[in-house]
Amino acid sequence: MLEDKLSFTVLVIFGSITLLQLIYYYVLYARFSFSRKKKAVAMQQVPVSIIVVIKDAANSLLKFLPRIMSQQYSQFELVIVNDHSHDLSELLVKEYQSQYSNIKLVNLDSAVSTIRGNKFALSMGIRCASYEHLLFTDVECSPTSTHWLEKMAENFVSQKQIVLGYSSYDKRNSLFNRLLHFDNLHNAIQYFSLAMCRSTYRGDLRNLAFTKTLFYDQKGFASHNHLSCGEEDIFVSRAANKQNTAVEFAQEAFTILHNKVPYSYWKDHKMGLYYTRHLNTMKNRFLLGLYAIVNLLFYVCLALAIWATVHNPMYFWIVLGIAAFRLLSQYLVYGFAARKLNEKQVIPFLLLYDVIFAIMNPLYFLSAHIYHHKFK
Repeated sequence: MLEDKLSFTVLVIFGSITLLQLIYYYVLYARFSFSRKKKAVAMQQVPVSIIVVIKDAANSLLKFLPRIMSQQYSQFELVIVNDHSHDLSELLVKEYQSQYSNIKLVNLDSAVSTIRGNKFALSMGIRCASYEHLLFTDVECSPTSTHWLEKMAENFVSQKQIVLGYSSYDKRNSLFNRLLHFDNLHNAIQYFSLAMCRSTYRGDLRNLAFTKTLFYDQKGFASHNHLSCGEEDIFVSRAANKQNTAVEFAQEAFTILHNKVPYSYWKDHKMGLYYTRHLNTMKNRFLLGLYAIVNLLFYVCLALAIWATVHNPMYFWIVLGIAAFRLLSQYLVYGFAARKLNEKQVIPFLLLYDVIFAIMNPLYFLSAHIYHHKFK
């Protein structure tokens, strides 16, 4: 009798945890996963300034410049902010300037700035940009098509001032690379879905657009100049409102990071994003934090529920049924999103990757706050 009560209690707890996850899948994440891209309204193309910061990036520029300058767009400029490079980057840019009049080079002087990270360089690029509409990427990235700029810029309609794009990594045959892609997919599902629910909390500076007016209305990065990371997340979360943000997920509008990403760099970047999350709204912190807790509890409770109900066939099969429905729901939500974002390679081992990050994400979150001095 006592065993039956324990089994029933564990079953109820497991069912409640799973129900919370299903609410996330079908109420929140489904907003992106099952959405359809609306056909853009034909309008006159707005002039755009593409802004990129470089530092000792001559090798990357050799690939980056031809891909950017081949964009099929009527009027744009490329603003390159040279952040004290010591290699041939400046000479290479000047060589391209002789061929393309729409390349602008901004050399930062040797003065020491107290502003941490890329915020000062980005601010200088924005100040020197000729146009109102700004598009940001990284010199180590490349667009997936010659229509990247067109696809991103066409979202500047109906009072839209922020455009969230998608950026991924080169596909490599390694476990870490597949984990990178899963984490990137999961993050995109979260921030695209919340943006579509009018609760934007972040953007990716490797593929992000906003207006110069909005930047200066928010006083730029002034509120977080003391932090070494998270400039785009903090700015976007504070500048976004219910009307001014658009999401662009056409595959022609992606950017791909080509350089191999070291684990240490990725871990520090991830921890930095966790640390700066405390500057976000309480609603978004609650939604993101609750999902991380619930996702970990699902696997813990699943193991406990199997152990507690193994002697009771009826309860045991109910547990397996709940787990199977949850797994099917996850595969549907992530599968549709992966097809949109060209990340289908993570789906076969989705469950494994999810278990790994269910354990690791809380550890990264705790580490970010234990070693917070790294980001101040």
